[in-house]
Amino acid sequence: MAKEKGFYKEFELDVSIIEYESNSDNAKDVSKQKYKFGIGHSSLLVDKINKYDNLILLNAINQSSPFVLISTKYKELKDVRDKVVMMTNDQISSASINAMLYSQNLEQNSYSVVESSFNPISLLNGRADFMTSYMSNEPYTLIQKGIKPFIMDPKDYGFDFYSDILFTTKEMIQKSPQDVENFRVASLKGWQYAYDNIDETVDVILKYYNTQNKTEDALRFEADMLKKLAYTKGTQLGEIRVSKLQEITTTYRLLGLVKSKDELNFQDFIYSSSHEVGSNHILFEEESIDYMKFINNLYFIFFVIVVILIILTSVFFNFRTKKLLTLQLQKITQQNRIFDENICSSITDLNGHITHVSKAFCELTGYTEEELLGKTHNILKSKETQDKLYKDLWITISNEHIWRGKFQNVKKDGSSYWVSIVISPVCDENGDIVHFESILHDITLKKVLSEFNTKLKLEVKKQTEKLEKLAVTDKLTGIFNRVKLDDELDSNFAYFEEFDENFSVIIIDIDHFKNINDEHGHQVGDIVLQELVQMIKKNIRSTDTLGRWGGEEFMVICPKADVNISYTIAQKIRQNIEKNQFSRVGQLTICAGVCDAKSAADLNQLVSHADTVLYDAKHSGRNMVAKYEGEKL
Repeated sequence: MAKEKGFYKEFELDVSIIEYESNSDNAKDVSKQKYKFGIGHSSLLVDKINKYDNLILLNAINQSSPFVLISTKYKELKDVRDKVVMMTNDQISSASINAMLYSQNLEQNSYSVVESSFNPISLLNGRADFMTSYMSNEPYTLIQKGIKPFIMDPKDYGFDFYSDILFTTKEMIQKSPQDVENFRVASLKGWQYAYDNIDETVDVILKYYNTQNKTEDALRFEADMLKKLAYTKGTQLGEIRVSKLQEITTTYRLLGLVKSKDELNFQDFIYSSSHEVGSNHILFEEESIDYMKFINNLYFIFFVIVVILIILTSVFFNFRTKKLLTLQLQKITQQNRIFDENICSSITDLNGHITHVSKAFCELTGYTEEELLGKTHNILKSKETQDKLYKDLWITISNEHIWRGKFQNVKKDGSSYWVSIVISPVCDENGDIVHFESILHDITLKKVLSEFNTKLKLEVKKQTEKLEKLAVTDKLTGIFNRVKLDDELDSNFAYFEEFDENFSVIIIDIDHFKNINDEHGHQVGDIVLQELVQMIKKNIRSTDTLGRWGGEEFMVICPKADVNISYTIAQKIRQNIEKNQFSRVGQLTICAGVCDAKSAADLNQLVSHADTVLYDAKHSGRNMVAKYEGEKL
């Protein structure tokens, strides 16, 4: 709007606007002076520290980032555990989302991540349970479909990032300071006009800039949402605060995205306008000054009287209060002694160094107070405890939140133990963190019993699955037995009756199998059955179910297949068995009967028809496949 309304021309600036592309690197392009100005996000802090030291921030249009986590099914962030989250693989772009998840004990291994499509339809078709999105875009699509999404905003968890930041370089400021100032002022004027005249702005976008093919309603929705992010309580349009940049940088550091450990001079990072603001002066007349002196004298006299009364009162109550204070001090001292001897607690400074430990803490760890003071809790760290847990801890407490969790630690003698711990940040009257206090509870026995119960449950589950498999498996051939086949037949026929989806069965019988047992013995007969099963497996579909129907008879259940399809499968099985050389007995042949569900009144008739045509095939010369087609074969 600054361009369309001529605000740039007022300052004799010729401005071209380049649309952002997915592979663009605005920070790099501006730093290398390919472009004079750019729009970026809070990740400019990472670019400044890691790569491009010459970047300078001019104004932050959005005081809060529109980047949020949404879901159509789950209302709370804790529901992310064991779910599928669709987000970009760019850790810097997703820093606020990752920090929010870490702060709620949701590590990356507690949920699955798929690459983001930025299409909320993915939430409706089951591809993902949660997805990162822009509050001004994707929720609109869902609302249009009558679905109100559940939104989890990082700023509600203490991670409030800037967005749409106007920036340039030191070189640009040194070379053309007035152009920088004029461009900044005109751009802010354009933003101000856009938000004050949303209808006109939407019309301009639809006419000249709508490369995303958004509807008029979608653009209005986006404008309303972004306006709320631009005008937050107590801030001016485009304002950048050093304290907020420090908080954002701390989050990036804790997530391991900042390479340098050097402190960033935030004052040099933020552009300072050359325009000076004049101060107002208030003048008093002489009569007003005399009146004020009179009032001040009255206040002084009143103050003296109050001081005298306080001294008299203090003397009067001195003896009584002294006795009460002594008793109270004794009570507090006793409570502190009981706490010190029975409660495991510690206090650490902002760098994690221990400044106080209780006697109970020393007894639990095996260290003396002198050995612990000045050290970090790393002295107790177990090799089994992952660094991610500590990262999560520090992100949480550094943002003034209480952290609760469990640690495996190591005592001075090398033995391990488990503790449940609560760590609370303690702030001064200005709201700044001064130290951290922790309370620990020994849960070693509870943990051991829990792990034992977990292993026991796994073993029971393993044995149960083994027994369940044995219950439906034919011991000789390893395929399903008659019990499992009956279940599959019931299931397929019920599905056929409800959805009219046809299926068929093939019953296979080995020709003259009794002769094999009589001439070669039952052990050879068993080997033949096993080899035959392998031949059948190779010639059926992956969706078909094979089982032993009884003796030398086998059944194949073919879902989504009519009698002709199953007839083709059966012929393929017969032909390949006829060509095969079986151990000790050479060539074999089979007969098979085929029938589908649409040719039978019920399940019993389906099996009966297949069995009937099987025996018709055997009586017609064997080595044949027959299919049921009503009254004729």
